[in-house]
Amino acid sequence: MSRILIVEDEDSSLRELAPPLIEMGHKPVVVRDGRDGLAFLKTTHRQVELAIIDLKAKGLGGFGFLKKAKELQPGIPVIITTPLSPLLFKNGTFYRITKSLIPPYLKTILDEVLMTRRRVNGTGRQEFEGIVGGSQGMNQIYQLIERIAPSSATVLLEGESGTGKELIAKAIHQLSPRRSLPFICVNCGAIPSNLIESEMFGHERGAFTGAFTQRLGKFESAQGGTILLDEIGELDKELQVKLLRVIQDKEFQRVGGNRSIKVDVRIIAATNKDLKMEVELGQFRKDLFYRLNVVNIKVPPLRERREDIPLLIRHFLKVISGKERKPILSLSPEAMDALLNYSYPGNVRELENFLERVMVTLKKDLIELRDLPDEVFMTKDQGVYDSLFKSLASNGVPLREMEKDLIRATLEKTFWNKSKAARVLGISRRLLYRRLKEYNIEEMKL
Repeated sequence: MSRILIVEDEDSSLRELAPPLIEMGHKPVVVRDGRDGLAFLKTTHRQVELAIIDLKAKGLGGFGFLKKAKELQPGIPVIITTPLSPLLFKNGTFYRITKSLIPPYLKTILDEVLMTRRRVNGTGRQEFEGIVGGSQGMNQIYQLIERIAPSSATVLLEGESGTGKELIAKAIHQLSPRRSLPFICVNCGAIPSNLIESEMFGHERGAFTGAFTQRLGKFESAQGGTILLDEIGELDKELQVKLLRVIQDKEFQRVGGNRSIKVDVRIIAATNKDLKMEVELGQFRKDLFYRLNVVNIKVPPLRERREDIPLLIRHFLKVISGKERKPILSLSPEAMDALLNYSYPGNVRELENFLERVMVTLKKDLIELRDLPDEVFMTKDQGVYDSLFKSLASNGVPLREMEKDLIRATLEKTFWNKSKAARVLGISRRLLYRRLKEYNIEEMKL
């Protein structure tokens, strides 16, 4: 529960934020003017997570209050509302936001501000060995990495594609006694089956057609260090047997050779499959699964740690701006809200690709809703369809009513961007406008 101070304004609109804040689990405290707000900060024994005040609030005004509040509680972030202004972030200390945007995007704005406060104050790690994320799940992974890194235990990383499994493997290596020795990554799913044994274990001269010289494999190249076997679930049964021998006996033979080669490597395996299910289906050896699954790390998909999205956005915008030699862009609240609500089937990698695509094509400093890729608005939101079918009367509903409801739901999903809504619906923009006129569908203004 976060304690949030609300300083009253002339039209009392900020007071109306109290009920939704309570519903979100926060504890709002409403005071009459800026001086009462400072008095509360001075006398309260509990930390105030955030203050909200209007630019022209009675008493001291927004910036007068900001200066005095920082003297009483140096770490407190302050939102200053104005009649018309884009979202402005400034060192995690204050935000200037258009007043009319606060009610519809209250949760998005609070998530952004409170996450930044935690990052600035150091409560929970927001970045760890190149991995970005401050959610509880990611902090638990950071702690586990620190515990297992000094050992040589085999690790199995499980998670969807694009969740950052390779970054976690690199973090384990960098924190281990093997950090000065090689880190080698093998993508088991990207190498043809007839070449993967040679790729992993090397081959002798003349072992097969085209083997004109001896070649070291990935295991020998990783001697003393760490090897990441990515997409381990793609290995065929024959190679699974040979990998099992490497884990058990710490030795292997090159293709075409008869000499056993001793190897000392730490093995980290990664997969986007459910290996337990693969074992039950007979697609993956049970004994190899247990050998790999000494330490198991399940990496959550991005949709299960949405509180990390603002952090990741800031990180990627900074990285991409450096690479492209462009100024760092900011996002409008509407664009941030859309990115927070997207399902990300491609996870963190997809978010990075979105932002890079926008940055290389945009010629302004603010990313707005209309600048986002169409995919953000084309997620198959089962909730829309469920709500439509649940609303069906027992004797059915006219098709026209269903179509009207679907069009309205899609427009709301795309924040009333008609071009995007038409693409999602699979109809022309002209047809969409005809339907809007026919069904008398209009956007509800806040």
